[in-house]
Amino acid sequence: MGLETDLSKLVEEQPAGPGVKCLLYKNANNPTVAVHGSILAGTSSEPSGKLGLAELTARLLIRGTRKLGAVKIADLLESVGAAVSFRNSQDSIIFQARMTSPWTKRVLGVVADCLTRPALSPRDIEREREGLLTDIRLRDDDTTRRGMRELQRVVYPPGHPYRKDRFGTAETVKDLDRSDVKNYFENVISSGPALISFAGQFKKDEVVNWASRTFGTRNERKINSKKINGWTSLSKSVRREIVMPHKTQGDILIGGVACSRTEPDYEPLNLMNVILGELGFMGRLGQRVRDKEGLAYSCTSFVNAGLVGGSWTALAGVNPRNIAKALVLMKEEIERIRQELVEEQELADAKQNQLGSALMELESTEGIARTSHNLAHFDLGLDYFVKRRQLFNKITREDLLSMAQKYLDSSRLSTVIVGPRLKT
Repeated sequence: MGLETDLSKLVEEQPAGPGVKCLLYKNANNPTVAVHGSILAGTSSEPSGKLGLAELTARLLIRGTRKLGAVKIADLLESVGAAVSFRNSQDSIIFQARMTSPWTKRVLGVVADCLTRPALSPRDIEREREGLLTDIRLRDDDTTRRGMRELQRVVYPPGHPYRKDRFGTAETVKDLDRSDVKNYFENVISSGPALISFAGQFKKDEVVNWASRTFGTRNERKINSKKINGWTSLSKSVRREIVMPHKTQGDILIGGVACSRTEPDYEPLNLMNVILGELGFMGRLGQRVRDKEGLAYSCTSFVNAGLVGGSWTALAGVNPRNIAKALVLMKEEIERIRQELVEEQELADAKQNQLGSALMELESTEGIARTSHNLAHFDLGLDYFVKRRQLFNKITREDLLSMAQKYLDSSRLSTVIVGPRLKT
């Protein structure tokens, strides 16, 4: 056993007002403080037709406040060896901070200013818009990211919040103006439920009062993951080919809808995927397609599970002339795990891999803050790792076979191929 099994005893949950919760892990022996927080907003909460708005707004939070300019913020943080960042995700605007404990008050003051009084100046908006447009061009010129974006569009049906790419498109981003950013900040970010996790050496009253002052009264709404149950059954097989003549590498992506992080299917599905695409060096897929046949630079698979759904994806980067062969082998390995029970040792190794990953994550204050936050974000409970050990003891090879048959049916999996020559 280890820290992960004692997390519920070591982390205190403390409300800081309506819609605001703090998680507190105190360690008097570590003179640092790590903060991992989120506001329920993100790409899923963007208004219709405003793709990229959450991403643009999140980037602006560190660009200055009504009181502090971007240079002043950078100088304040650098002078005490601290770091602060903000980023957009599917379901949340995420903020992180790291500092030594004597500077907690100063750094949290900067974070509060950015989250409550951002300048959102026209000049900064234009600058960040240009940066986002550059990132969109880079995304669209990358075979893997281009393929992931297309797979996202074919896997999730219209109306699903995860169908949207967080960067948006060049067309939608160009149309965004200050009123869009201001309205999104005031109507979504400023009212969304806030969850903040602290780890390290800090004063409890100081950080809880900071959270209360900073976030005030928030909506206590929760995203309802049950509303996407009907969308899962709509997934059907689609094939897309994207020609990028100037590229020398091709990418193969195979994927379909899966479950949300909160559903019972998640753990057995994840263990199945660990065996198929992660264990050792890229799992069975990597061993067969890359190591044995030498047809791919990389070949792996992963589960991406959020609050309102998820997806499973297999991904290979190949020489264009190997696309047809690699695709056949990938499908063979996917079908094999649907038809045959995995080995007992594979299952044991997959379970140990996941248990060990949790231990490694909790080696630092940042990892403890992030893990505590994520367990609360998904309503899994701080005793989740204890429950997961018990669950792992019950998960069998037959359970993994059931997950593969449910989610990896070829009639539900779509294929996207991106590259310079698509002779498959």
